[in-house]
Amino acid sequence: MNTKEWLHRRLPLLALLLSLVLFVLSMASGNSDGNTETVAKKTASRISKRIEILDRHIEQAKSIEDDQYMISGKLPEDMVIYRYVNDTLQSWNNQFSILNDDIASRMVFQTLTDRRSRIVSYLTDAKEHFSYMNLGPKWYLVKSVQAENNVRLIAGIEIKNTLIEDVRRNDNGVNPKLKLSGKYSVLPLHYSGGSAVEIDGVPLFKIIYDSTKATPFFDNSMLRWIAILLLAAAIVMFLAGHRTLKVYSVAIVSLAALFLMSFIWGMQLNGVTELFSPTVYADGALFFSLGSLVLVNLFITLFVICTFLVRNRITALIRHDRKHTARNMALYGIITLAFSVALACYTHMTLKSLLLNSNISMELYRWNMDVPYTILVYASYTGLLFCLLLQLQIMRPVVKMFFGFKYDLFSIKTLVLFAILCSAYFTFTSSQLGFRKEQDRVSVWANRLSVDRDLSLEIQLRSVEENIAYDQLISALGALDNTGGMIQNRIMDFYLSRIRQEYNLDVMIIREDNRTGITYFNNILRSGTPIATGSRFHFLTDANGHSSYAGTFIFYRPEGQIIRMLLRIESNSNREDRGYYSILGRFSKPGDINIPVHYSYAKYKDGRLMSYKGNYPYPTNYSHEYEGYLNDRNRDVTRVRGYVHFLNLVSEEEMIVISRPTRSGLVYFTSFSYLCLALSGIMSLFSRSRSKKKVFKSNYFKTRINTILLISSTLILASMTAISILFVYKRNEENMYNLMSSRITTVQALLERHTKQTANWQNLNTAEFTAALENIGNTTKSDITLYTPAGKVFLSTTPEVFEKMIMGSRINEDAFYNIHDRYQRYFIHREKVADYEYWALYAPVFNDNGQIVAIAGVPYTDRNFDFRREAFFHAALIINLFLLLLIASLLFSTREVNSLFSPLIEMGKKMNVADIHDLEFITYKREDEISSLVDAYNRMVMDLSESTRQLAQAERDKAWSQMARQVAHEIKNPLTPIKLQIQRLIRLKQNNNPAWEERFDEVSAVVLEHIDILTETANEFSTFAKLYSEEPVLIDLDKTIKDQLLIFDNRENVKISYLGMEEAYVMAPKPQLIRVFVNLITNAIQAVEISQKEAAEQGDEPMKGRVMISLRNSTKDGYYDIVFDDNGPGVKDENLDRLFTPNFTTKSSGTGLGLAICRNIIEKCEGEIRYQRSFVLGGASFIVTIPKRNA
Repeated sequence: MNTKEWLHRRLPLLALLLSLVLFVLSMASGNSDGNTETVAKKTASRISKRIEILDRHIEQAKSIEDDQYMISGKLPEDMVIYRYVNDTLQSWNNQFSILNDDIASRMVFQTLTDRRSRIVSYLTDAKEHFSYMNLGPKWYLVKSVQAENNVRLIAGIEIKNTLIEDVRRNDNGVNPKLKLSGKYSVLPLHYSGGSAVEIDGVPLFKIIYDSTKATPFFDNSMLRWIAILLLAAAIVMFLAGHRTLKVYSVAIVSLAALFLMSFIWGMQLNGVTELFSPTVYADGALFFSLGSLVLVNLFITLFVICTFLVRNRITALIRHDRKHTARNMALYGIITLAFSVALACYTHMTLKSLLLNSNISMELYRWNMDVPYTILVYASYTGLLFCLLLQLQIMRPVVKMFFGFKYDLFSIKTLVLFAILCSAYFTFTSSQLGFRKEQDRVSVWANRLSVDRDLSLEIQLRSVEENIAYDQLISALGALDNTGGMIQNRIMDFYLSRIRQEYNLDVMIIREDNRTGITYFNNILRSGTPIATGSRFHFLTDANGHSSYAGTFIFYRPEGQIIRMLLRIESNSNREDRGYYSILGRFSKPGDINIPVHYSYAKYKDGRLMSYKGNYPYPTNYSHEYEGYLNDRNRDVTRVRGYVHFLNLVSEEEMIVISRPTRSGLVYFTSFSYLCLALSGIMSLFSRSRSKKKVFKSNYFKTRINTILLISSTLILASMTAISILFVYKRNEENMYNLMSSRITTVQALLERHTKQTANWQNLNTAEFTAALENIGNTTKSDITLYTPAGKVFLSTTPEVFEKMIMGSRINEDAFYNIHDRYQRYFIHREKVADYEYWALYAPVFNDNGQIVAIAGVPYTDRNFDFRREAFFHAALIINLFLLLLIASLLFSTREVNSLFSPLIEMGKKMNVADIHDLEFITYKREDEISSLVDAYNRMVMDLSESTRQLAQAERDKAWSQMARQVAHEIKNPLTPIKLQIQRLIRLKQNNNPAWEERFDEVSAVVLEHIDILTETANEFSTFAKLYSEEPVLIDLDKTIKDQLLIFDNRENVKISYLGMEEAYVMAPKPQLIRVFVNLITNAIQAVEISQKEAAEQGDEPMKGRVMISLRNSTKDGYYDIVFDDNGPGVKDENLDRLFTPNFTTKSSGTGLGLAICRNIIEKCEGEIRYQRSFVLGGASFIVTIPKRNA
């Protein structure tokens, strides 16, 4: 069984079987969904393995000395070990996200801002056996291990992180090491339902199946989708092997049923899986999700492919009705063209809808795009565009009939051109629609930026202002000194606790002797805008455009003192560039503005710059840069100084400008190049070009040189690319490291200005130092956290990250070890919170005595420059350049190698194609190693030509000598009986024998018969003499054969049939080629008549004679076959070797030159003639193979 037969018969069956297997597996997997008991057992098994790893680390921690630290970096990140010596935390590996880790006493633990935090550390509840505990946003299995010398270890394994669950809505937050599907949730034991996970027989927590959760793109149901795709592929492959209209109808119906079933199933999955969720894409009832759009596209693609497979059957059916062929073909062309136009419109409109109504991006230069969905969209729409190519190929017979134009769209050049056009379309469309979607997105940002007031905050302020105004404790504390912090804590704890994460609150107490403060208080009353009539809270906007709220409260003391309290409330958004915003922003509430780092924005009011953010140097007055664009309201985008500016007129007085750097043409070219390379590779699979067999063997040296050049070029360019990417990466790392070291050194120096006279860290816990720390943070645009020399946090400019317990209260163990024990001046380390990675900078803070009073920690999340993004674009550009250079070098090397071997190839061709008489010289103008070989070849051709001329002359002399002897022999044979008969007749006449008259008629008949033989002999030799004298002309084979058949169409005992083909042209001497046809037809008829005569002599009924002549394309490329079959006796096996030699004949009369002359004529035409037994009629079969020529 050959490969083609295997593909047509075995592959569809194999795809069908595999589809059934996957479908059964998907059903089994689907039935297992919700079986929490099995999942719980598997989870318990995985946890047990994690416990074994943790126990090994616990044993190692127990064995170290009291003054030694645990070795960091070896403990898996989902495990935590705290090592206490005498109930004091001595060292730790990873951290629990809690504020209080002190297990020594039950004293009240004072938090940074919240006075109501838990008195006792949660870790005191740890037992000898594992228990399921909630520590901050994470849930752990925690246990306590008592060791010798008052050493206690508290260890835990992370089970769930609610921060990840909040950030990634489709993630259950469970430890990835447990391999728990997103459809399951981990909850405490008191929840109903589900199955408990037991360790050593003790239930710890429950696993509950959540059927409402949307599963990711790749989930268990993908097995079922793959099974459906395989089934569709099996249908198409079966049609490819059985291309009939009946099978086509069944295939289309089957695909339609399969599509309908898949579509209904997709509707049932609506909202269950991301692929069929409207949150990814939705546009109407038909396209309710991305999955539904892909299904429709796939059905259209398969429909067109199936139609393409049976196109020849359809056109054959049209041609069958010869009377209306033209009309039917025109209708067929109109329908195909209309469908192609509709398909093109559908492709563009749905792609436009997809890009505008979803977050899916086809812009390859957007490095943070959703890759699986992007690949799926590209594959789907590449299939639709390929269908347009198939439609044009289907139109081929229509174009040929009405316009006489032939084309083939499946040549490698056409397919590469098609790939280039598709790439250009995708690049242009995605960039244009992406820019349009960006405009809409920027407009939303501008609208959010234009709103300075927070209505939800104002409602809350209105609800608590009366309670604050009549709070007697606040009034009493206001009369005392240094009570601002206490008043602030009371307000935050009892009145404004819900806003502490989004806003900063500052309390200022103003007494009657503070005239400056009273003036400031009154100015706020005059300049601020009350949030409501009669409200004590005012909305303020400073000269820089920063907005805030201020509450003005007046308390009258019984002793007659008037206390004024100013409550300032500022949004944390003003601190977004200081470090922790990048972490806190990931857990922000809906509606918050998260503008990407490479954007800048500015707010103008009355033409004056009020506020700005980002790297672009906005003018202080917009008339200097944007005035020419404000008058035209329809043009809201401009490009100035290398930036794209989106102008948004909020009102007549206010304008918001959002800007980003322009994308260079190199970015689009890189995207276009990648698409070209990918699509060209895919399209080349459909090329009809077939590589010749044994190319590697026949072109031995040429192929090997090309292969060596390709491998060497690839290795060189790949090495250069790798080195370039590594260089860019190292350069970015060094630049970033320099920036980070400069940042932490600056913070360290500024802090040490305030710690010169400080004895210990407790002395830094003052309002003055807290304000200084805030100023340093503002100056360096950094969030600063101070740790005690023992590694415990005690002060931070952003305490909410610790209050939310997003981060642990201990310094990173690696940083602590390097600063505390290795005495490093600073330490830079990569850390991770939830699923967000950032750089953490640490440095010790000294006093004048050289003692460490604190350790400063600064998160580096500088959003002004994205090194990863720059590295990505550099790598993409370098790889693209590498691929282009590789292709260019391959083409250049191939061309050079071909030119190097072209003289040798030309020699071979001329030697193989031409005979010794037609050898030609080779023109080679270079002076190199090949030129000597070419010169030797040309000299050989010259010598051969002269030798051939002499040999030909000698052969001609010999041939004519033989011909003369043959002519004499052929003439002598009939002349001898003629002479004897005439002499006998003369003797009878002379003797007056009356019988001479009777003998006269008999002698006349014999003489006439021998004269005919002489005439035939003369004609044979005349033809032989003319073999090299007649010039070849263009001959229509079909017409020539038909003309000769008219001569033989008068025989009743022999039926002659002919199967021809139009437009079959050859170059040959026409009279000689006609003689070949006539000779072969005559031989066939004579062979049949001899058989009939022998049958009649034997008394049998003569058979019906049949001669069949057929004209067809030869199996030899570029040739025609003319086949002459008969149902005669054929040629005996012992005569086959002499069949085409001169003087051989099986007939009673003849010269024996007929077939020899035929062979010489055909060989003169660069063809061949051969004999074989006829498979059709059973007699002789002579096959004439002759090269094609264009008309």
